[in-house]
Amino acid sequence: RRQVLQTGTINEILPSITFTKSQSYPFKGKGIGEQKWYELFGYNYTGQFENDRDKTNDNLMIRGGFSHRISAGVSPKIGYFSIAPNVSYQEKWYNKRIVYQTGVSPVTGNDTTFINDERQINFVRTFNMGLTASTKFYGIFPVNSVGVNAVRHTVTPSISYNYNPDFTKPFWGYYDTYIGPNNKVIHYDKFQREVFGGVPSGESQRLSFSLGNLFEMKTQPDPTDTTSKEKKIQLLNLSAAMSYNFAADSLKLSDLSLQYRTQIGDWFNFFGSSGFTPYDYRGTTQRINKFLVNEGKGLLRLTNFSFSFSTSLSGEKLKSSEAEKTAAPEDKSQTDQDNVYKGMYPDKDPDFTIPWNIALTYNYSLSKPIPSQKTYFSNLSGSFNFNLTPKWKFSFTGSYDFQRHEFAAPQIQISRDLHCWLMNFTWNPIGTYRGYRFEIRVKAPQLQDLKVTKQDQFYSGRGY
Repeated sequence: RRQVLQTGTINEILPSITFTKSQSYPFKGKGIGEQKWYELFGYNYTGQFENDRDKTNDNLMIRGGFSHRISAGVSPKIGYFSIAPNVSYQEKWYNKRIVYQTGVSPVTGNDTTFINDERQINFVRTFNMGLTASTKFYGIFPVNSVGVNAVRHTVTPSISYNYNPDFTKPFWGYYDTYIGPNNKVIHYDKFQREVFGGVPSGESQRLSFSLGNLFEMKTQPDPTDTTSKEKKIQLLNLSAAMSYNFAADSLKLSDLSLQYRTQIGDWFNFFGSSGFTPYDYRGTTQRINKFLVNEGKGLLRLTNFSFSFSTSLSGEKLKSSEAEKTAAPEDKSQTDQDNVYKGMYPDKDPDFTIPWNIALTYNYSLSKPIPSQKTYFSNLSGSFNFNLTPKWKFSFTGSYDFQRHEFAAPQIQISRDLHCWLMNFTWNPIGTYRGYRFEIRVKAPQLQDLKVTKQDQFYSGRGY
């Protein structure tokens, strides 16, 4: 319930009830061994009832309805291929619909359009279906030198077809018409105002392709160390996807999407993505229904590109007899500390057992809807914290915008371990949200509101 006291406007949902049945396999047997294809059939169901009440200027509007959604599919394996047909069905029950009518306004005397509610039991039924086929194959390249045992290349191709009917057609009965200005016939969704909405517009027959590539390396164990073991390192994860919509009247081919990422241990992470379009452009129109290759401009045109990499290094965790004595099982209520004030950067409480830590993240993005329009973003953010003593920790966090050539939201934090209490002093020296906050509070998350705070217009948004 939400009520605006100045105007008396009331918005409330009374009630909202949801029932969900997770994925079930009704034909699955209890035996051990290879499953029959029909045993892989699964379905899930979600039902919802909602009643919305909106009151404005003593006018009460009530919208209610039931929604039922069931999805089913089966994923048998035929030879080296996994085939997965699926279907999704939704049915919505309403007791109202809207009606557009034209007439003369009693206020202005001009022709106008009135929207009225008509009480009527209606069933809105929609569905979509699809089929996916995928497989996986490997290639192993033995190296057996420089500490590398072998490199493995895993390829995962997939093709899928999805169909969505056009429910705006008269056959389905979900759209109606009225005569608008200049005697123009206007189509409208009769259930657009209902709690679960009307029906999707436009037919879609989409054939999608995707190709995943995973490159991994297996290292050799150290022959001088009897405890050494083989390690698997992910070199590169590269995927590509594209689709073709048979039902579209133009621009049937989608952009080519590429994603690539890698992770080397715990100290380096890289992620990037790119988008390419096969269509030409004209003026400020980003895509026209002409292929680049037919215009002699190559096969694809870059429209967006982004990447980010991050790294972090830290000293070894300190051990003390006191920490071992006071160590206790992890408490799930620890997550409640996320609600405690953390400043501009949502870091956890300082860990005094880690003597130092450095983290850096670089982000870059480029957008080129047409070759003459380029916008980019380049940012480097980092943090550095260290223990001056086992009880004092200093943290510095900030970022630099290479496009604007300025530092953004630097922050300095000083923390002191007071046994059962924790002291934090946070200072934002420059920027819109500059100011400081000094706080002493109990460590236990159950007593997080037991604290003493002093602040100077922190996050007040002052501009001087």
